[in-house]
Amino acid sequence: MLRLGVIGYGGRIRGIIGILRCFDVPFEIAAIVDPRGEELKADLEELKDTALYTDADEMLDTETLDGVLIGTRCSLHSPMACKVAARSLPLFLEKPVATSMEQVHALRDAFENVNSQVVVSFPLRLTPLVQTAKEIIDSGRLGPIDHVQAWNNVPYGDCYYGAWYRDYDETGGLFLQKATHDFDYISYLLDQTPKSVCAMNSQRIYGGDKPWDLVCDECDEQKECPESPFNLYFTRALTPKVQPSGKQCMFSEGIRNEDSGNAILEYENGVQVSYSQNFFARNGAGARGARLFGYHGMVEFDWYTNEVKVVDHHSPRVDKIRFDGSAQSHGGGDQQLCYDFLQIVQGTGDSRSPISAGIISALTCLRARESAAERKFCDVVM
Repeated sequence: MLRLGVIGYGGRIRGIIGILRCFDVPFEIAAIVDPRGEELKADLEELKDTALYTDADEMLDTETLDGVLIGTRCSLHSPMACKVAARSLPLFLEKPVATSMEQVHALRDAFENVNSQVVVSFPLRLTPLVQTAKEIIDSGRLGPIDHVQAWNNVPYGDCYYGAWYRDYDETGGLFLQKATHDFDYISYLLDQTPKSVCAMNSQRIYGGDKPWDLVCDECDEQKECPESPFNLYFTRALTPKVQPSGKQCMFSEGIRNEDSGNAILEYENGVQVSYSQNFFARNGAGARGARLFGYHGMVEFDWYTNEVKVVDHHSPRVDKIRFDGSAQSHGGGDQQLCYDFLQIVQGTGDSRSPISAGIISALTCLRARESAAERKFCDVVM
């Protein structure tokens, strides 16, 4: 039986472990590092035989492990990954893989001569939509890709202002939180590396003068505020009744996360990519996808429609391919990531979302953040 260790036993990694259990590969969570370890073990039957640690080095030095999963808060992804690299263990690593340039450099150096593989949590590149688009692009039907438009209109953006994601020092901003996925799948489809980026972002909606620790349930503006538990039920029909949310006020002072952003990327071969994201779209305005244009045609996909569309430029032909991904986590991408992780732990396969992809994506996001802050073009270099 495989023995896996977990550093940071949060909701995301618990979801990944649940998917891992769907495969016919016996494993156990042999050890976890988490400051809430005793509380988790008391509440979760699945951890009754699991060893608890509060220090990652102690766990890695004490336990005999076949692989490690890291699901800490974002600022610890890179430091914990460097510790795993020093032990040459297969790794599942949450994104973003780094939240600063110092972490990018440390991660690059840590994995430079490491043979064990990493599965970076980039599910979008492995979804049927992107895999189908990749097949079409690689077939040559569109000709070389010369232009890309991509978008992410996030209908669940309240989590970035009313939960722990609101802590900018922890998350590094929303290029790192969201665009890291999009920059990755674009680079994957183009089979190119970004060369330079210019970006802008703005904070026009969320943040304000409310106390940082104000909780929606305790606010006296329930009927006026569109984000209140009252209006989540009464005007938006998102809850079965008015019920406590535990959400922090999205209009609090101290919120630094932007609520919209745009970036233009230039790749090594000269292809230009425009990307846009916002976090106040709601309901049917949610969208995430891209259009990739060649001289002979265009391929378009969007995870909210689960459809790939191919348009020929020199004939009236339009093809549409639909997928049913409603029951699959991240459109089926998480299942692919979990399969890859089990393969590399067993030594029978390779990662399709390697650490190099995580580093390039984080680097691109950090340069986009720098560009937006300093209003300048930035080269995507270490």
